[in-house]
Amino acid sequence: MAARHRAIAVLIAAASACLAATGASRAGEITLYSTREAALVEPVAAAFTGASGVKVKIVFVEDSLVKRLVSEGEASPADVLITIGLDKTTQLSSRGLTQAFTPPRLEQVVPANLRGGGAEWIALSIRPRVAFARRDSALASIDYEDLATSQWRGKLCMRSALHQNNVALVAAYLAHHGEAATQAWLAGLKANLAHKPDGRDNDVIREIAQGACEIGVGNTVALAQLRDGREGVGWRAWATAVKAVPTAFRGGGAHVNLTGAAIAKHAPHPDAAQEFLAFLLTPAAQTIFAAAELEYPVLAAAERAPIVADIGAFAADALPIDQIAAHQQAAIALIKKAGFDE
Repeated sequence: MAARHRAIAVLIAAASACLAATGASRAGEITLYSTREAALVEPVAAAFTGASGVKVKIVFVEDSLVKRLVSEGEASPADVLITIGLDKTTQLSSRGLTQAFTPPRLEQVVPANLRGGGAEWIALSIRPRVAFARRDSALASIDYEDLATSQWRGKLCMRSALHQNNVALVAAYLAHHGEAATQAWLAGLKANLAHKPDGRDNDVIREIAQGACEIGVGNTVALAQLRDGREGVGWRAWATAVKAVPTAFRGGGAHVNLTGAAIAKHAPHPDAAQEFLAFLLTPAAQTIFAAAELEYPVLAAAERAPIVADIGAFAADALPIDQIAAHQQAAIALIKKAGFDE
């Protein structure tokens, strides 16, 4: 643990140096509304403060961020917004609650699929949603399309398809293949289920380890967090027995969800907010931010936490996140039509 704290201190110093070179904003404090718990944001916020002298007041918004911003209107104190999930991130811009973020080299730093049209939001970190199998399985890779083939009849475990992470995956499938193919895919997935969907991604990992199913679908974050022991030694043992399988759409890449950020429409300190987001896109700050939840950093130059690196590399699908989000309501309708969770 001491070594980890020393490593974080070194990263904070490096990130601070990056910002100091650009010249710090003169605002005394900015307000960050975050649906990510404050403890997970504080290390990188502290690095920004150390470099700029600008304090970051973190306000954890557990309920609807959109509802709060709409209620506060122009009087909102929020400067920066951080959200978990592509649905919630893109909703901010679609509701007119953000403003453009235009730092130097944005196009070179953040891939086009991981930032909103008009630069109204950016991904800070990503979490691939891929297939899981036992570590001793011969399965080396798989396409999402093949999860619905008869090879996996009665062998697939998944959480509810109406959970936001699975809705996003179905929306991506819909954007790639259209309604008819997605409906057939959902029918194939349902036929392959070992039992009615329930639990969390953690439970999918446990059931694979115990032999209740051969394959499952989940986020790499769940696997990484169980492997680091935060849920106890039993969960760690199950997660160690399970691997993330390189998964992609045919002709594409791995579906990813994200933690995103944006500048609030009525930010009282827009210049400092811009500088804070630019800071979050430095390699050192990216390393700190992604490590907090064991996600993958967006920047290729940022370091991955050792547990994350051990899980593997996944090339993110080039399909724009905004395009996936536009298919979410249609995806929900198809999931319900398929009776997936029944």
